[in-house]
Amino acid sequence: MQPQVQRSYYFTEKYLGLHRFISYYYQARAIMRSGASSVLFIGVGDSMIVELLKKDGHYSVTSLDIDPALSPDVVGDIKALPFEDDSFDLICAFEVLEHLPFEDSRKALGEIARVAKKGAVISVPHRRSGFEFVMKFPFMRSLIQHDYLRLALLFPVRFKGFEDSGQHYWEIDGYTTSLKTFRNALKAHFSIEREETPILDSYHRFFTLKKS
Repeated sequence: MQPQVQRSYYFTEKYLGLHRFISYYYQARAIMRSGASSVLFIGVGDSMIVELLKKDGHYSVTSLDIDPALSPDVVGDIKALPFEDDSFDLICAFEVLEHLPFEDSRKALGEIARVAKKGAVISVPHRRSGFEFVMKFPFMRSLIQHDYLRLALLFPVRFKGFEDSGQHYWEIDGYTTSLKTFRNALKAHFSIEREETPILDSYHRFFTLKKS
């Protein structure tokens, strides 16, 4: 299997936009909330979160990627993970599965469940557009136990350029792949403990999963 994304793309202004760092916050928060000690991080990208976790010192982190140019700890295929059953407390795959044909993504979920001892955190593209309002005011957390108030009116958008983009095989869009279809693929191996879309980043949908 050949990598779809060249290493240089991860260090462009387009990739490292505000939405990416919002996504990083949700990635890091999900991992910290999991209580995991050992983490398999699939899909190295620019290594931002991997390096953060390794420097923290509370986690035993192993990175895996199909592309040796990204210098992962292990070069391997998500559809055939080179690890024993129950090898890691938590498996992370952020914006990875859409780079596989959907049926291969199902196989990958089976492999993730096999090597996960407790669960996984996964994010995939959810293509929508619309209006979003985010409000923050002084002492908000003390008053209502939330950092932000969010109001979003979002509509599905059909993306017809999968072949032209050369990257994604599918996305949750309400047309080619529905949210229900992807949830069912997850539920074949996990129970969904938490599901959320980051503020100001409606394109990414996060799932915190518990191994069945």
